[in-house]
Amino acid sequence: MPKRRRVFEPKIDRTPPNLQKLVRLIFSEDYLPGDRLVERDLAAKLKLSRIPVREGLQKLVSKGILLRDEVNRGLRLRDYGPAEVTHLHEYREAIELAAARAACHNRSATVLVQLDLICDEMAREAPNAPSPRWLELDWQFHQTIVEASGNERFINDFDLLMIECNYVFYRLPDTMIPATSRENPLLATLVHGVVDAHRQIGKLIAARDTNGVVEAMRLHLAGLSNRVHRDLVKSQLAKERTEAVAKS
Repeated sequence: MPKRRRVFEPKIDRTPPNLQKLVRLIFSEDYLPGDRLVERDLAAKLKLSRIPVREGLQKLVSKGILLRDEVNRGLRLRDYGPAEVTHLHEYREAIELAAARAACHNRSATVLVQLDLICDEMAREAPNAPSPRWLELDWQFHQTIVEASGNERFINDFDLLMIECNYVFYRLPDTMIPATSRENPLLATLVHGVVDAHRQIGKLIAARDTNGVVEAMRLHLAGLSNRVHRDLVKSQLAKERTEAVAKS
Protein backbone atom coordinates (compact mmCIF):
# COMPACT_ATOMS: atom_id res chain seq x y z
CA MET A 1 0.00 0.00 0.00
CA PRO A 2 1.55 3.35 -1.01
CA LYS A 3 2.15 5.99 1.62
CA ARG A 4 -0.84 8.28 1.97
CA ARG A 5 -0.35 11.74 0.55
CA ARG A 6 -2.15 14.98 1.16
CA VAL A 7 -4.03 15.46 -2.08
CA PHE A 8 -6.71 17.71 -3.44
CA GLU A 9 -10.32 16.58 -3.00
CA PRO A 10 -12.58 17.93 -5.75
CA LYS A 11 -15.77 19.52 -4.46
CA ILE A 12 -18.93 17.56 -5.16
CA ASP A 13 -21.45 19.85 -3.52
CA ARG A 14 -24.29 18.74 -5.78
CA THR A 15 -23.92 15.12 -4.65
CA PRO A 16 -25.90 14.02 -1.52
CA PRO A 17 -23.71 14.04 1.66
CA ASN A 18 -23.77 10.29 2.31
CA LEU A 19 -22.89 9.55 -1.31
CA GLN A 20 -20.08 12.12 -1.09
CA LYS A 21 -18.61 10.27 1.88
CA LEU A 22 -18.90 6.93 0.12
CA VAL A 23 -17.30 8.16 -3.10
CA ARG A 24 -14.41 9.82 -1.28
CA LEU A 25 -13.72 6.62 0.68
CA ILE A 26 -13.83 4.38 -2.38
CA PHE A 27 -11.56 6.65 -4.42
CA SER A 28 -8.94 7.04 -1.70
CA GLU A 29 -5.67 5.22 -1.18
CA ASP A 30 -7.59 2.75 1.03
CA TYR A 31 -8.67 0.90 -2.11
CA LEU A 32 -6.77 -0.10 -5.23
CA PRO A 33 -8.11 -0.98 -8.68
CA GLY A 34 -9.84 -4.35 -8.71
CA ASP A 35 -10.43 -4.35 -4.95
CA ARG A 36 -13.67 -5.92 -3.73
CA LEU A 37 -16.01 -3.55 -1.91
CA VAL A 38 -17.87 -4.99 1.07
CA GLU A 39 -21.00 -3.12 2.08
CA ARG A 40 -20.61 -3.99 5.76
CA ASP A 41 -17.01 -2.76 5.91
CA LEU A 42 -17.79 0.47 4.09
CA ALA A 43 -20.68 1.20 6.44
CA ALA A 44 -18.44 0.64 9.47
CA LYS A 45 -15.71 2.96 8.15
CA LEU A 46 -18.25 5.67 7.35
CA LYS A 47 -20.22 5.15 10.58
CA LEU A 48 -23.41 4.85 8.56
CA SER A 49 -26.13 2.24 8.44
CA ARG A 50 -25.91 -0.25 5.60
CA ILE A 51 -29.05 1.10 3.88
CA PRO A 52 -27.58 4.43 2.62
CA VAL A 53 -24.34 2.65 1.74
CA ARG A 54 -26.24 0.02 -0.24
CA GLU A 55 -28.22 2.73 -2.04
CA GLY A 56 -25.04 4.66 -2.82
CA LEU A 57 -23.28 1.59 -4.18
CA GLN A 58 -26.21 0.79 -6.44
CA LYS A 59 -26.18 4.34 -7.78
CA LEU A 60 -22.48 4.05 -8.59
CA VAL A 61 -23.12 0.74 -10.34
CA SER A 62 -25.92 2.31 -12.40
CA LYS A 63 -23.52 5.06 -13.50
CA GLY A 64 -20.91 2.48 -14.48
CA ILE A 65 -18.42 3.67 -11.85
CA LEU A 66 -18.38 0.34 -9.99
CA LEU A 67 -18.61 -3.17 -11.42
CA ARG A 68 -20.45 -6.25 -10.20
CA ASP A 69 -18.15 -9.08 -9.22
CA GLU A 70 -19.95 -12.13 -10.57
CA VAL A 71 -17.50 -14.51 -8.88
CA ASN A 72 -17.86 -13.17 -5.33
CA ARG A 73 -21.35 -11.73 -5.83
CA GLY A 74 -20.23 -8.31 -4.68
CA LEU A 75 -18.91 -5.09 -6.14
CA ARG A 76 -15.41 -4.02 -7.07
CA LEU A 77 -13.45 -1.12 -8.42
CA ARG A 78 -12.46 -1.17 -12.04
CA ASP A 79 -8.95 -2.36 -12.82
CA TYR A 80 -8.08 0.93 -14.59
CA GLY A 81 -5.73 -0.53 -17.13
CA PRO A 82 -4.92 1.35 -20.36
CA ALA A 83 -8.30 0.49 -21.92
CA GLU A 84 -10.24 1.75 -18.88
CA VAL A 85 -8.23 4.99 -18.87
CA THR A 86 -9.11 5.47 -22.53
CA HIS A 87 -12.81 5.00 -21.76
CA LEU A 88 -12.64 7.42 -18.83
CA HIS A 89 -10.92 9.98 -21.04
CA GLU A 90 -13.56 9.57 -23.75
CA TYR A 91 -16.33 10.12 -21.20
CA ARG A 92 -14.71 13.25 -19.80
CA GLU A 93 -13.94 14.52 -23.30
CA ALA A 94 -17.55 14.08 -24.39
CA ILE A 95 -18.77 16.25 -21.51
CA GLU A 96 -16.07 18.91 -21.62
CA LEU A 97 -16.04 19.47 -25.36
CA ALA A 98 -19.80 19.93 -25.43
CA ALA A 99 -19.66 22.10 -22.29
CA ALA A 100 -16.93 24.32 -23.76
CA ARG A 101 -18.98 24.81 -26.92
CA ALA A 102 -22.07 25.74 -24.89
CA ALA A 103 -20.00 28.03 -22.64
CA CYS A 104 -19.08 30.11 -25.69
CA HIS A 105 -22.75 31.00 -26.06
CA ASN A 106 -23.70 31.27 -22.38
CA ARG A 107 -20.60 32.69 -20.67
CA SER A 108 -20.85 35.93 -18.75
CA ALA A 109 -18.26 38.61 -18.07
CA THR A 110 -17.93 37.18 -14.55
CA VAL A 111 -17.02 33.74 -15.92
CA LEU A 112 -14.30 35.23 -18.12
CA VAL A 113 -12.80 37.09 -15.16
CA GLN A 114 -12.92 33.90 -13.06
CA LEU A 115 -11.05 31.94 -15.75
CA ASP A 116 -8.37 34.64 -15.99
CA LEU A 117 -7.90 34.75 -12.21
CA ILE A 118 -7.60 30.98 -12.00
CA CYS A 119 -4.93 30.99 -14.72
CA ASP A 120 -3.01 33.75 -12.91
CA GLU A 121 -2.98 31.78 -9.67
CA MET A 122 -2.01 28.57 -11.48
CA ALA A 123 0.99 30.40 -12.91
CA ARG A 124 2.03 31.53 -9.41
CA GLU A 125 1.58 28.00 -8.03
CA ALA A 126 3.42 26.38 -10.95
CA PRO A 127 6.73 25.77 -9.08
CA ASN A 128 4.86 23.63 -6.53
CA ALA A 129 2.76 21.68 -9.04
CA PRO A 130 1.23 19.14 -8.78
CA SER A 131 0.45 20.43 -5.27
CA PRO A 132 -3.03 20.13 -3.73
CA ARG A 133 -3.61 23.79 -4.53
CA TRP A 134 -2.52 23.33 -8.15
CA LEU A 135 -4.92 20.41 -8.58
CA GLU A 136 -7.71 22.43 -6.96
CA LEU A 137 -7.14 25.31 -9.38
CA ASP A 138 -7.06 22.95 -12.34
CA TRP A 139 -10.39 21.47 -11.22
CA GLN A 140 -11.86 24.97 -10.72
CA PHE A 141 -10.94 25.97 -14.27
CA HIS A 142 -12.68 22.99 -15.83
CA GLN A 143 -15.64 23.14 -13.44
CA THR A 144 -16.16 26.84 -14.21
CA ILE A 145 -16.47 26.02 -17.90
CA VAL A 146 -18.85 23.13 -17.27
CA GLU A 147 -21.04 25.32 -15.06
CA ALA A 148 -20.94 28.11 -17.66
CA SER A 149 -22.47 25.68 -20.15
CA GLY A 150 -25.75 25.93 -18.23
CA ASN A 151 -26.36 22.21 -18.79
CA GLU A 152 -27.44 20.67 -15.46
CA ARG A 153 -26.77 17.13 -16.69
CA PHE A 154 -23.15 18.02 -17.47
CA ILE A 155 -22.76 19.76 -14.12
CA ASN A 156 -24.19 16.88 -12.07
CA ASP A 157 -22.20 14.18 -13.88
CA PHE A 158 -18.99 16.20 -13.71
CA ASP A 159 -18.96 16.11 -9.91
CA LEU A 160 -18.47 12.34 -9.68
CA LEU A 161 -16.39 12.21 -12.85
CA MET A 162 -13.74 14.52 -11.38
CA ILE A 163 -13.47 12.42 -8.22
CA GLU A 164 -12.79 9.36 -10.37
CA CYS A 165 -10.33 11.23 -12.63
CA ASN A 166 -8.46 12.60 -9.61
CA TYR A 167 -8.06 9.04 -8.31
CA VAL A 168 -6.93 7.55 -11.62
CA PHE A 169 -4.69 10.38 -12.81
CA TYR A 170 -2.94 11.29 -9.55
CA ARG A 171 -3.50 8.72 -6.78
CA LEU A 172 -2.72 5.33 -8.24
CA PRO A 173 0.76 3.95 -7.51
CA ASP A 174 1.50 3.95 -11.25
CA THR A 175 0.32 7.51 -11.94
CA MET A 176 1.51 9.48 -8.91
CA ILE A 177 3.90 12.34 -9.71
CA PRO A 178 6.56 12.25 -6.96
CA ALA A 179 8.42 15.45 -7.86
CA THR A 180 7.38 19.09 -8.13
CA SER A 181 7.96 21.19 -11.21
CA ARG A 182 10.77 23.16 -9.54
CA GLU A 183 12.63 19.85 -9.14
CA ASN A 184 12.01 18.53 -12.65
CA PRO A 185 12.56 20.64 -15.80
CA LEU A 186 10.38 18.37 -17.94
CA LEU A 187 7.52 18.57 -15.46
CA ALA A 188 7.94 22.36 -15.33
CA THR A 189 7.50 22.50 -19.10
CA LEU A 190 4.34 20.41 -18.88
CA VAL A 191 2.93 22.53 -16.03
CA HIS A 192 3.44 25.79 -17.89
CA GLY A 193 1.94 24.14 -20.95
CA VAL A 194 -1.24 23.50 -18.94
CA VAL A 195 -1.44 27.17 -17.95
CA ASP A 196 -0.91 28.26 -21.56
CA ALA A 197 -3.62 25.83 -22.73
CA HIS A 198 -6.04 27.16 -20.12
CA ARG A 199 -5.39 30.75 -21.15
CA GLN A 200 -5.97 29.89 -24.79
CA ILE A 201 -9.23 28.10 -23.97
CA GLY A 202 -10.38 31.13 -21.97
CA LYS A 203 -9.62 33.47 -24.87
CA LEU A 204 -11.54 31.26 -27.30
CA ILE A 205 -14.56 31.20 -24.98
CA ALA A 206 -14.36 35.00 -24.71
CA ALA A 207 -14.30 35.22 -28.52
CA ARG A 208 -17.21 32.75 -28.76
CA ASP A 209 -15.07 30.63 -31.09
CA THR A 210 -16.89 27.30 -30.75
CA ASN A 211 -14.78 25.38 -33.26
CA GLY A 212 -11.52 26.71 -31.86
CA VAL A 213 -12.38 25.99 -28.23
CA VAL A 214 -13.47 22.43 -28.98
CA GLU A 215 -10.16 21.68 -30.70
CA ALA A 216 -8.12 23.39 -27.97
CA MET A 217 -9.96 21.48 -25.22
CA ARG A 218 -9.55 18.21 -27.11
CA LEU A 219 -5.78 18.67 -27.37
CA HIS A 220 -5.52 19.76 -23.73
CA LEU A 221 -7.36 16.71 -22.38
CA ALA A 222 -5.46 14.38 -24.69
CA GLY A 223 -2.17 15.49 -23.15
CA LEU A 224 -3.27 14.40 -19.67
CA SER A 225 -4.75 11.13 -20.87
CA ASN A 226 -1.63 10.26 -22.87
CA ARG A 227 0.60 10.78 -19.83
CA VAL A 228 -1.49 8.47 -17.64
CA HIS A 229 -1.88 5.89 -20.41
CA ARG A 230 1.90 5.84 -20.93
CA ASP A 231 2.59 5.40 -17.21
CA LEU A 232 0.15 2.50 -16.95
CA VAL A 233 1.55 0.76 -20.02
CA LYS A 234 5.11 1.10 -18.69
CA SER A 235 4.03 -0.35 -15.33
CA GLN A 236 2.18 -3.20 -17.03
CA LEU A 237 5.19 -4.08 -19.18
CA ALA A 238 7.49 -4.00 -16.14
CA LYS A 239 5.19 -6.40 -14.27
CA GLU A 240 5.08 -8.75 -17.25
CA ARG A 241 8.88 -8.78 -17.47
CA THR A 242 9.16 -9.51 -13.75
CA GLU A 243 6.70 -12.38 -14.04
CA ALA A 244 8.54 -13.78 -17.06
CA VAL A 245 11.85 -13.70 -15.19
CA ALA A 246 10.28 -15.42 -12.18
CA LYS A 247 8.94 -18.21 -14.36
CA SER A 248 12.22 -18.78 -16.21
